Amino acid sequence: MSATIADALMSLTPTAQWSLLNPTDYNTCVWYSPSITQPTQAQINNEIAVLNSNQPLEACKAEASKLLYATDWTTIPDITNTTNNPYLLNQAEFIAYRNAIRKLAVSHVADPIWPTVPTAQWSS
Repeated sequence: MSATIADALMSLTPTAQWSLLNPTDYNTCVWYSPSITQPTQAQINNEIAVLNSNQPLEACKAEASKLLYATDWTTIPDITNTTNNPYLLNQAEFIAYRNAIRKLAVSHVADPIWPTVPTAQWSS
């Protein structure tokens, strides 16, 4: 999804009040915040370009967060406690997987190569 004029306005002037009579035409912007300088058309266009270029990075971060959340259960101490039955046999695989995902969450890239989530192996 491409960034819009409204996205650019919110990014550049998060506390400003404004309305767009036509969401695709910046000339229809009504500015209600006299103490905040209204961005120029060039600033809006530049911000839209910046927001669009950051979208793949933000998508990487969001997907990494989702994948970490989905495997949070593997970090619970009871899961690998051998006095409990069943217990997770391959926690080390999940730790390696989560470390790879965490690297993508922190240093997101535009076109990540996602590791494969391990299949849980349980004791009998």
